[in-house]
Amino acid sequence: MFLQEAIKKRFTQLKIIVPPDAGLAVLKGAVIYGHSPMAITERVSKYTYGIDVVCTFINGEHPWSKRQIQKDGVIRCTDIFSKLVEVGDKLVVGQAQNEESYIPVFDDQKSMDVSIFATCDKNPKFTTDDGCKKIGSIEVPLAGSGTERSVEVRMIFGGTEITVECQETATGKITRLPINFLI
Repeated sequence: MFLQEAIKKRFTQLKIIVPPDAGLAVLKGAVIYGHSPMAITERVSKYTYGIDVVCTFINGEHPWSKRQIQKDGVIRCTDIFSKLVEVGDKLVVGQAQNEESYIPVFDDQKSMDVSIFATCDKNPKFTTDDGCKKIGSIEVPLAGSGTERSVEVRMIFGGTEITVECQETATGKITRLPINFLI
């Protein structure tokens, strides 16, 4: 009660509404969800989610600090935020969101590291931007050789977790990474 009164005194120009038994409402919601997980069918994304990629460096467009000469001699831009889900997007629980295809950087790559990031920013440019946080990483084995190979990356939002699925297109093999919403 003390906190409620302090807030009402501080913000006299606003009408402060305090639902009765607010804590009980949260508990009831958890019980309902526990008995019927499909009670939540859709949610609004609180964050923008994406992965860390590299691309060809473009003078004047990319910052010099992101310029890197790779082992094949090609100059690339690192730490690019490749968006899969945008803050505010409506997400259907259990359905894959915005599948994107990614190719390996090098012909001889045997695996692809897919690092997943989250931010409150609607349009992040780099995974190193303020507010971007790495929330998981998954290593996807690659078959064959060459840069024509690809990996399809998608995010599936469940009730309490996100599952990142990476499908190596040549073999169809799927590698999954569950990420807990609650941590």
